[in-house]
Amino acid sequence: MNDLNVKAISFILIFLISTLAGFSQSSIDKPVELKEMLTKFPTIGEFLIHASYQEQMASSDKLAVYRFTDTTNDEPVYVAWSKSGFQQTLTLPNGQYWVMDTAQVAVSTPIQYNQIPITETPVYILMAAPHSPVIQSIYLDGMPIEPFPSNGDLWLSTWADDNNMYSGWGDGPGPLYDAGPHSGVDCGVVKLTGDLPDVKPQTQYREDENPPLALNDKPSSLLYLDSCLYGQFHSPLGDARIGYLTKSKDYGIHWKRIGYFEEKEKQPAGSSPWLRKNNSPFRCMFFINMGQNYSLNTDGYVYALGIGTEWHWMDLRVYLTRVKKADIASYTKYEYFAGYGKKDKPKWTSDQAMAKPVKGPITYGQGSAIYHPGIKRYLFMTDFDVFDAPNPWGPWTYSGSWTTWYTRPGKKEWQGGYQPGMITKGTGPDTFWFTVAGQNKKPLVTYSYNLGKMHMKLK
Repeated sequence: MNDLNVKAISFILIFLISTLAGFSQSSIDKPVELKEMLTKFPTIGEFLIHASYQEQMASSDKLAVYRFTDTTNDEPVYVAWSKSGFQQTLTLPNGQYWVMDTAQVAVSTPIQYNQIPITETPVYILMAAPHSPVIQSIYLDGMPIEPFPSNGDLWLSTWADDNNMYSGWGDGPGPLYDAGPHSGVDCGVVKLTGDLPDVKPQTQYREDENPPLALNDKPSSLLYLDSCLYGQFHSPLGDARIGYLTKSKDYGIHWKRIGYFEEKEKQPAGSSPWLRKNNSPFRCMFFINMGQNYSLNTDGYVYALGIGTEWHWMDLRVYLTRVKKADIASYTKYEYFAGYGKKDKPKWTSDQAMAKPVKGPITYGQGSAIYHPGIKRYLFMTDFDVFDAPNPWGPWTYSGSWTTWYTRPGKKEWQGGYQPGMITKGTGPDTFWFTVAGQNKKPLVTYSYNLGKMHMKLK
């Protein structure tokens, strides 16, 4: 073997070993102070899961500002802190920004580009959606309402052709009036009759009591369409291994899983592709409900927003999929949003690995979405914020924060919860109802079926 071949083989081996070891140009270029800060505050580093280091930005000698590129959607993101020990004000390119602290929550609502507060503890900064062109602000009407005794969370609902709502729940006995000897179940479904807020529960389905964690199921969203109740569920809770579809032909009493398989089972043909091993951002999926029996839909597609984990979704971004109504139960027929073309026209792909997040919304955990006929826009609600858009693919804009610890310091009636479920029934010209569960500490939201009424002040 001649020297040239030896050198070539050596170079290839060094390249492969370096790649496998995670050795990259971006990692060796990070300044020492940045590496030290990310080591000291690893929770900030978790936000950088899809970020590539770019440069140290020019700024005051009292500030440290580093720019990365988020490869998920090709946007700049930043890590910054004050070197002086005192709060400084950072100016970034024009726009609004989210500022995330070491507790991995936003320090406030979106902040203007020239008013970003920086302390000696590092923060993660990313672009925020512009403010809504339609909604000036949002606010809640009164205190949380508990229309019936219950225990559980994830009360996400849909409005069926019989004029009743159907809602899932997780981690609890559900409605307590008929729970009997039941302890907490991993999930269930309840029928809700009457007009909001005076709804009456009738339990349709309860799953296993305290199943093994690997078999734990949780409802991500429900959708009633053409005489069938569909659900998108995930299992187990938290970092779901699989998201999958279910179907009921008798209003939620009996369910058929579609494409579900257990962890040690060989993946069968036609099964769910929304898997942890694929790093799928559709393991937790939120059908966009559009009126009673999906009757407000006009293009023949079912749309759903998606994220990968039930909570602690460090990607923060939100993804979109669609399928023709007749094909809702067929995984191979789903199309995934793949970015924007000319004039923000959506591009679609059958390969979920090519999926791109929609512009605008961010979330740490599950949310819900509806089409609101009063304002003729789509709404997406997280446990902190509300976003709106003219189309499911956007452009999404920021409507406001509904948690009063953001908007009304010192007030405790609306402290957020797990997770808000927007309701299509009972929408007004500028209002909608939603459900949420909290942590059983009054006057905070209790761990039960709570109703809130959201008002939107329109421009």
